[in-house]
Amino acid sequence: MREFDFIVVGQGIAGTLMAWNLHLAGKKVLIIDDHHSGSSSLVAAGIVNPITGKNYVTSWRIQEFLPVAIQTYDALNQYYGIQCYTCANILRSLYSGSDENTWLAKSAEPGMEQFICKEVDLDTYTGKVHQQLSYGELQGTFYVNMTMIMSTVKDDWTTQKAYITECFQYDLLKISTDGFIYKDNKSKGIVFCEGYRAISNPYFTKIGLAPSKGEVLIVKIPDAGFKKMYKDGIFFVPQGDDTYWVGSGYEKNATDDHPTQKNYDVLSAELERVLKIPYEIIGHKAAIRPTMQNRRPVFKEHENIEGMYLLNGLGTKGASIGPFYATQSARYMIEKKQENIHFNNPIQI
Repeated sequence: MREFDFIVVGQGIAGTLMAWNLHLAGKKVLIIDDHHSGSSSLVAAGIVNPITGKNYVTSWRIQEFLPVAIQTYDALNQYYGIQCYTCANILRSLYSGSDENTWLAKSAEPGMEQFICKEVDLDTYTGKVHQQLSYGELQGTFYVNMTMIMSTVKDDWTTQKAYITECFQYDLLKISTDGFIYKDNKSKGIVFCEGYRAISNPYFTKIGLAPSKGEVLIVKIPDAGFKKMYKDGIFFVPQGDDTYWVGSGYEKNATDDHPTQKNYDVLSAELERVLKIPYEIIGHKAAIRPTMQNRRPVFKEHENIEGMYLLNGLGTKGASIGPFYATQSARYMIEKKQENIHFNNPIQI
């Protein structure tokens, strides 16, 4: 029987960051995941954007989330010798005089100079996109290579023989007064980080999940040289080697995570509208995001089973929210002192 401090079920960005934080605290962690190809963390662009929405408002608690995100990703870079995030400004299209006035008004608000550039530089996009009326430019933004983080952690844990590649089987979990047993593995605690698959979890029901489906295209744009992210209805995020992640929106109440011709047609039509230069669509992916009805992540301790937890609902902002929530959740699991963590209503018991 192999012994661990914690079992982490699910290795999307939530489970990866949870395992990482428990590891930093000196805990021995077993990860169980089937590396599902439709995981939203594998498909997402990992954009960290402090200013969002049609009204250009500051993202929820971004001043708290941003420093922890940077600290976490820098620590991963240093520990593994990788470069898992890229700093890049965002060029955002403004479609009307009203949009421009709203942007200018927001840029004059106290503290906004941290994120909103005074001057806009279209850089290499000039002449290569159909230009809109005006643009705003955001700084302090970056995108995270979540696939790199997840695969690096998987390889590390696999080397340590602390990774089981399979879909977790709830009926094989044995619960005792001193912990949990799964096959030939024993742990003191277990945390479920299953993304939208949590809808099938028998231990945590009705957590408020409202999964939404997103679809993206991977596009080759030879010699475009785009370095900044670009938003004009659809989002362009550089991936290196002249390839770009292109995505927009989501579909509620999706029943599967398969790419659809309908959304392919929508995205390809948007590409044709935005770009003035040749391109080639080389990939089409889809995934279901674990969004919540209230748009807020959830960390729960089971009401009856000691040592059992759930972290979920990072949704579309997992790259910015995930590091903070994983750090605080792991701290609670270890210390079991709610006053030592910094959520707004974090623990739902």
